Amino acid sequence: MARIAIFAGHGGSDPGAVANGLREKDFTLAVSNQASNILRGWGYTVINNRTTDVDRNITRDANLANDSGVSALVEIHLNSNNGTPGTGSEAFVSIRNIGRSRAVAAAILQRISDLGYRNRGIKTQLNASGQDAFGILRLTNIPAVLAELAFINNSQDMARFNVGEMAWAVASGIRDVIPVSGGGSGFPPYPGSAIRVGASGETVRQIQRCLNRIGQRRPEIQQLTEDGAFGPRTLGAVVVFQWMNGLGVDGVIGPATSGVW
Repeated sequence: MARIAIFAGHGGSDPGAVANGLREKDFTLAVSNQASNILRGWGYTVINNRTTDVDRNITRDANLANDSGVSALVEIHLNSNNGTPGTGSEAFVSIRNIGRSRAVAAAILQRISDLGYRNRGIKTQLNASGQDAFGILRLTNIPAVLAELAFINNSQDMARFNVGEMAWAVASGIRDVIPVSGGGSGFPPYPGSAIRVGASGETVRQIQRCLNRIGQRRPEIQQLTEDGAFGPRTLGAVVVFQWMNGLGVDGVIGPATSGVW
C-alpha cells in the first residue's frame, strides 16, 4: 500500500498569507485534511504534519517525511504577492529533481487547471546559498512538491475556491502518478545491469506488464504485448514513462529509472 505525506503549510501562531479577512493556514489545513481523507478512502496510507491549528516545525516535518517511507510528499499552500494580485496555481520542486516530484507536480496542476485555474507551471526557487529556498524541499530526500493552489489576495481566485474540489484535485493528481498498490509502478527489482532494446526474458515481461497497468490510468503509455521482448513499442512506453517522471529520456531501464520503481 502506497504511503503519501500530505502536509498543511503554516498553522498556529503563523497564519501564512492574509488577505481580505482570509488566512492561508485555514485553507491549507482544510484542503490537507480532505485530501488525506480522499486518499485514505482509496486505500493509501497518509502521513500528516498537522490535522489541527497548531504550530509546525519544518525540520521536524521534514524528518517525519524522510523517516516514514512515503512515496511522495505534497505540502499545501496558497499564494500571495504585492501589487496587482496574481492568479492561478503553481508548484515548486527541488532543484535536485528527486524521483517523481515533477510528475506529481504536473499531475496536480493539471487537475487544478481543470477547475478553471491558470496553470502557472512547475518552478524552483533558490536561496542566497544556491539551495532550495523552501525548507521542506531543501530538507527532504524524497519526491516532494510544494503546491501553491491559488492566490489568496485575488478575489476571483478565492471566489471559485472550493475546499472539496481542490482536495479532490490534489488527491487525484497524486493517484495519477502513484498507484495505491506498492507505492510505485510495480517494476521488478533492478537486476544490476541496464535493460534496453534487444533484451528479453521474464524481467522484460514483468516490465511490460507493469507498463500496461500504468497505461490503464495514463493513456500516454501505449498497451504492449507481454512477450518479454524489448522492442520498439516497449522502448516507446519506457520513454513516455521516463518523461512522465521527470527522468532523463534515454529508453534504458538503468539506476535512475529504477529509483522511481
